Amino acid sequence: MSAGARSREESLVGIQWVEDHLADPSLVLLEVDERPALYELGHVPGARRLDWASDLQDPVRRGIPDAEAMSGLWERAGVREDSTVVFYGDLNNWLAAFGYWLFSAYGLRSVRLLDGGRQAWVTSGRALSRESPPARRDGLVPEPRFRPELRADRDYVARAAREGQLVDVRTPEEYVGDWLSEPEFPGESAQRPGHIPGAVNVPWDEVLQLDGTLRSDAELTGLYAAAGLSPQAETVSYCRIGERSAHTWFVLHEILGWPTVRNYDGSWTEWGSMVGMPVALGPAPGRFPDGPAD
Repeated sequence: MSAGARSREESLVGIQWVEDHLADPSLVLLEVDERPALYELGHVPGARRLDWASDLQDPVRRGIPDAEAMSGLWERAGVREDSTVVFYGDLNNWLAAFGYWLFSAYGLRSVRLLDGGRQAWVTSGRALSRESPPARRDGLVPEPRFRPELRADRDYVARAAREGQLVDVRTPEEYVGDWLSEPEFPGESAQRPGHIPGAVNVPWDEVLQLDGTLRSDAELTGLYAAAGLSPQAETVSYCRIGERSAHTWFVLHEILGWPTVRNYDGSWTEWGSMVGMPVALGPAPGRFPDGPAD
């Protein structure tokens, strides 16, 4: 395991751990939902809501917030140098995992994901609150320092397709080119269907048990080994807009400790809309062509 990789114990917490630490002033709970109204219906006591579109994305261009915006976000969210940040959300932590990846990409080390997400807390029958926590005024806000080794751009993806390995974590229907996007998300379509040549398809949710919690390390290792993936290769995960692939990045890099894993947050909505980029159709990974991408 590399110095930058982590482990299950350092990256994942359960609902009992969260309940035991609710009174800890250093705990920062952040809920990120695909359906933001869920927060208003009831959330883990003390949790703040982050919005995927306005908090975790640049408000104008397609991309992540810059360092100045991240500093402001951490200030508003109550993140301080002594904080332990725990993300959770609906859809088995789709967008919460993106928040975890984004905070990690800006150098925050004490960050965790709630195993099972919002569903685990609600189905356990634990208390919900409709009150938002007061703003925190004291303490020093960490300085965001971007870690480029956690993010893939199109040029890195093209290189990894030839020299490393790509994991397409979308549904099989998206991978083979039958769907531009899942029917529930028509606004996230690219111009063309298919997958990046050379990518293997391991849908993100295959890592979950029936209750939404993660499978064991041994099961996860077997899942990716069966797909022909190597822990030592340069690895890129991608999906449609980068949130499901952030979840897979979390599993590979933070849970299993793979040393070189990047999330391609541009994902298929970028790749499948760029003129001249190679695209494969059907169930076979295909081969990425030689020479530079157009």
